Amino acid sequence: MNNRIIKDIRYFETKPDNYHGKFDGIIGNIYQNSPDTNYIGQRIARKLNEFGFISGEFDHIYINLSPKLNDNEIKESSVFLDKQIRYFDYGFTINVFNNLTEHEKDTKIKEITFKVLNWIYKKDNLKTQLISDVQNLMDKYNKSLTINYKTKETNHYRIDLNFQIRPDNATSKLIIEFTDKKENKTQYAISDILDYEDLYSLIDKVTLKDGFVVFQPKKSYHAELVAGKYKKPLLSIDIKSMTENK
Repeated sequence: MNNRIIKDIRYFETKPDNYHGKFDGIIGNIYQNSPDTNYIGQRIARKLNEFGFISGEFDHIYINLSPKLNDNEIKESSVFLDKQIRYFDYGFTINVFNNLTEHEKDTKIKEITFKVLNWIYKKDNLKTQLISDVQNLMDKYNKSLTINYKTKETNHYRIDLNFQIRPDNATSKLIIEFTDKKENKTQYAISDILDYEDLYSLIDKVTLKDGFVVFQPKKSYHAELVAGKYKKPLLSIDIKSMTENK
């Protein structure tokens, strides 16, 4: 398959020749990342996913920070685990990265991510335009970037389920919007979720019934495990309890 839609972007690091000790390759052993690093990749990937961004034969992009390349040099890695995963090495000096503030590290990781994406797809103008669109949204909203998960629309109403990935560094947010087309009125509610990926198990279908927005969870063993993490899984919400958009 050469038409996979991107799912995830993750960060790794290349072990220096003089390194001693345990090393799992995940960023954090050599390059001292910020608490938000991994979520940056998730936000970018999921927004591109919302836009239907076709990444190719692979749908996971793994970026290796490497002290073995010149700064800002990019090359496809020789590491191969699965055809759905593609590794790319990005040269950056360890001490320079580690001396940045957390805010500067986050800015640098975003910059690196978009440089790698543009490098991969530099021959495809449509893809680079989508990448630019997402970069502009990231610059504008940062952690508060909103991503659409699911929409249900009829002649009478519209339900939008959107999410934010760790906007406050604690939990992700599910944002439920209900629009009554007859009244031309939109209301919303926000619910905490432990991980944005939980949504794919907690909410398979959404509908309107007796004044409630009703969520139907996915029917699978994994979905049951996900639901078990929550003391009170979100099954429905009363429209009357929702806040009106002004």
